[in-house]
Amino acid sequence: MAFSGAIRKPQTDQRSPANHLQRVTFGLTNFCTKATLRERKPLEARSMFPVKFVIPTIALIAASVQGQEPAQTAAAEPAIAGVVKDAAGAPLPDVEVGVVHGERLQQFVTTAADGKFLITGVSKGVVPLRIRRIGYEMRYLQVDTRLPAAATMDVVLKTAPSELEEVVIAGVREEGKLHEFYEHRAQRGAFGTFYVQDEIRKLGPSQPSDLFRTIPGMVISTGSGGNIMRIRGCQPMVWIDGSRVPGAELDEVIHPSEIAAIEFYASNAGVPPQYLERGNRLCGLVLVWTKTR
Repeated sequence: MAFSGAIRKPQTDQRSPANHLQRVTFGLTNFCTKATLRERKPLEARSMFPVKFVIPTIALIAASVQGQEPAQTAAAEPAIAGVVKDAAGAPLPDVEVGVVHGERLQQFVTTAADGKFLITGVSKGVVPLRIRRIGYEMRYLQVDTRLPAAATMDVVLKTAPSELEEVVIAGVREEGKLHEFYEHRAQRGAFGTFYVQDEIRKLGPSQPSDLFRTIPGMVISTGSGGNIMRIRGCQPMVWIDGSRVPGAELDEVIHPSEIAAIEFYASNAGVPPQYLERGNRLCGLVLVWTKTR
């Protein structure tokens, strides 16, 4: 077969190579940009949601941990707490619960109306505890503050046997003047130190304060008008024949030869109610009964 006509040359792009490259690049850029725009929004939605959720969650956990730190620190401080009851299970108020070192009382609290008590500021380890109340047997306990049981103690006090029958008053009329003293010694003998004039004469003290030199925690020093008594750094309150003598030293107001009877309490524990002073709980109390009353 024969062909006729002129042979046509293929048309070539008369534009410059740079223009051609620009066109191709522009087309590819447009292509990629459209695809990116189509995909970007769903991808952002999927990727940003977890980030927004995780950040507040981390902040909440951090705040919770920070909030727990003070509570953990407070819980770590040693303390002794519990309730004191009688043999029938009834709560006992006004019970002295104290930390002792030997015979010396270092600190104490008294139970509330529901029998509960709390002692803070104690050391870690085994702490000697003394528990006492008028009319009940005294108890000594060794409490380990490192154990949880130290904060949930359940203490039972047994009723002390009455000792009233041991005091003989009948037949000695002079003792009638000291009925209050003998009543105190009979009911509160475990809480105080008691002397009558015959016992004072046998001891032969130069000053009344000499009678109490052996009291645990007592410090007696020489003063201008006699000795100065201090127990746990406090000045004991002095009462003479039922009258309070504020700020007086015992040796300044009485001589041993004038004393018919004397009683001393190292703290408020056991002090007769009419002589109690809340501001003088650890300073002790001296009750003097003279021969002329």
